[in-house]
Amino acid sequence: RDVERSRVLGDVYKRQEELFAAFIQTLALHHKQERSVAFYAGKLCVTPKYLSLLVKNVSNRTAGEWIDNYVVLEAKALLSSSTLSIQEISDRLNFTNQSFFGKYFKQHVGISPTEYRKKW
Repeated sequence: RDVERSRVLGDVYKRQEELFAAFIQTLALHHKQERSVAFYAGKLCVTPKYLSLLVKNVSNRTAGEWIDNYVVLEAKALLSSSTLSIQEISDRLNFTNQSFFGKYFKQHVGISPTEYRKKW
């Protein structure tokens, strides 16, 4: 009976790992346009709550943290290696306006996009 139970738990964990991998693949494709857990959950045909739970179980980070990390890494790359204006970067990352992008970036990095660009 314990063997059966551990097999079932193993299958559940394997499924969560597969969904996590699919989440990361989807995130890599869409992080420039989409920042909501609900979007990624919809793409994977699961609820946002379930996606959040399984991502946390598999990676010890929330789905929101993964999304934010991808967006911030993309923003940092664009700020340090392109001549795009901050407005153009904001548009490219699908922020409603440059002000919102600036607040988002500063919240996650600790400095403004302009300050970040000056450092790099």
